[in-house]
Amino acid sequence: MEQNKFTFKDTNITVDWIGFKFQNLDNFAQTKLAEYLFKIGFNSYQESEKLAKPVKESIFVSSKNKFQVLFVYEAPYWKGTYVQFSGASATCFYSLVKQNLINREFFSSAILGRFDLNCVRKNKTDDTISVRQFLQNCQTKITQTNKNISLEKNSKGLILKIGTRRSNNYSRIYQGKKFLKFEHEMKGKFIKTYHTLLIQNHFEEFEHKLSIHFLTYFGKLLPLHYSYTDWLVLKLRPIRKQVSLSSGLNSDYIQSEILVDSRSFLALIQFLNYVQNLYFEIKYIDQIPYRVVVFRLQDFLQFQNKSNNQYQLVKVKNFFKELQTGILLTSFSDIHFIHFQSLVAVPLVKFTKFQKFWVGRVWVAQELFYYKYPFYLPDLFQQKLKKDEFEVQVQVFKIFSSEKIEKVFLIKKFFQNYTARLSNQQKTKIKEHFIQSIKLFQQYDLIENNYKTISNGFLLDIDVLTISNISEGFVISEKLSV
Repeated sequence: MEQNKFTFKDTNITVDWIGFKFQNLDNFAQTKLAEYLFKIGFNSYQESEKLAKPVKESIFVSSKNKFQVLFVYEAPYWKGTYVQFSGASATCFYSLVKQNLINREFFSSAILGRFDLNCVRKNKTDDTISVRQFLQNCQTKITQTNKNISLEKNSKGLILKIGTRRSNNYSRIYQGKKFLKFEHEMKGKFIKTYHTLLIQNHFEEFEHKLSIHFLTYFGKLLPLHYSYTDWLVLKLRPIRKQVSLSSGLNSDYIQSEILVDSRSFLALIQFLNYVQNLYFEIKYIDQIPYRVVVFRLQDFLQFQNKSNNQYQLVKVKNFFKELQTGILLTSFSDIHFIHFQSLVAVPLVKFTKFQKFWVGRVWVAQELFYYKYPFYLPDLFQQKLKKDEFEVQVQVFKIFSSEKIEKVFLIKKFFQNYTARLSNQQKTKIKEHFIQSIKLFQQYDLIENNYKTISNGFLLDIDVLTISNISEGFVISEKLSV
């Protein structure tokens, strides 16, 4: 499995503030810098922090310029000059720096003093609690480890402030009209360590490291089971602390639109896990990259823990033929696949017999190996399973590999949609299979210790799952350690 490096763009993170410290910026040098920035679209102002109510004075200003820069002097904690860009001006300035459109000589003596990032999460109609309730619940959780937290209100809405302004890391969650903004302020010794990456144009590493810091900072602070942190959960999964499984399966979000039976669905997941460790070539069809792999069918059967006989060989060959016609990339819930809605995941399959071995040559879309939201699950299919056991394990696999951190198992609905009529004794056995599977996840420390049962449409907290209390359904919570 491959993991791409994070960028501000693919994490939906915005640069909201950039501040540079100048030790010795005299009037002449300041004027030259202000004049240069004015020519590229930034109005310039200055103010003294020595005053109780600082007065902003114009340096170079034109109505044609959309952005601005502020020169701050006589600050209480910095004897030099502080040059700062905020909001849209910071976003624009950073974009110009990345495009190498800023004359670096003007900033050669500067040190990165502050860098703010934010992420905006739009409110959704299916948010189950109000913004106020969410922020109050955040405050309750964070207060257990951090006393420097306050929930305030201004004319625009609520603000949850976390930490102190003097610290190297300080954050706020703002309530907007139809959104929440998660903002993180980094300064002092912390952000100074990233100065070299910025000035040497190592933007990939700069953005990756600061994105990781931003995500893990909020990931450790906030309760993750509320809908308002869904954006955070999606980005934390690839970087979380994961228990190493001696035997397991990797997966992405797999949606139910895959039009194959359960056994073919499992074979697809097993095949992707098997192929990712094989040598491959990259070939193209209409500029779309494909990974071309060559392997013995008997080796793939061994990976699946299946017998090497004629019956299984015929089945696995039929499976690959089915892949050529029925598996589309739209079945995988990943932003990479937006433009590939009619692309077959496996367009070409060829089998050749060498002596007593069948060898497969298979083309697999390269995109399938860039999991944005990976799951690592125990292998639920190592041993031979009866039909009922197998269907339960596939259901567990699909539900656990879903976006939300809370996994909802609708047992009653599962029975209603089952392919055959079930006796009460069979239903009891199936419930036992579900409980045993969840115990396995608990054994590998993949889920939290708390459970919920569904009763008449309501959720009730329970300590233990039993045959009697999961008749309608139950909920488990994925453990997401960062």
